[in-house]
Amino acid sequence: ERIKALVFVLTAFTIGRSISLAIATLGGRAPSAGVVEPLVALSVAYVGAENLFSKSQRMRRRALITLPFGLVHGFAFASGLLIVHLPRAELPIALVGFNLGVELGQLGVMAIVLPVLFVLARWPRVYDRARVGLSLGVLGCGLVWFVQRLW
Repeated sequence: ERIKALVFVLTAFTIGRSISLAIATLGGRAPSAGVVEPLVALSVAYVGAENLFSKSQRMRRRALITLPFGLVHGFAFASGLLIVHLPRAELPIALVGFNLGVELGQLGVMAIVLPVLFVLARWPRVYDRARVGLSLGVLGCGLVWFVQRLW
């Protein structure tokens, strides 16, 4: 059940990211990095805070917020792809390749982190400490990144 819920959340993020990446890249314009990058940082901080303060993992609810977060992240990625100034005919292939690369990176991280978390789950006290530590790290990184993006 937990794996199914996690796949649902990751799929929502991927759909959001793919939609905004395609719209911005094929349209030739992405929202300002001055707006999008702080929002990306806040979305990262939010996930850390939710992991830290949520009493239970409500994956269905998380999927509802993950989709808009994916949209924001897709616009951020589009900014990076647009500065390359590829010819219009090459954009669809570049878009698919870029999106697949991001997805493979995400899956690679999950392939490393999830087995570790499943092993740690055998020891609830250790798991809870790891969850708190990782959540604080994600929250802290997101907040530092947010402040950096504002300046």
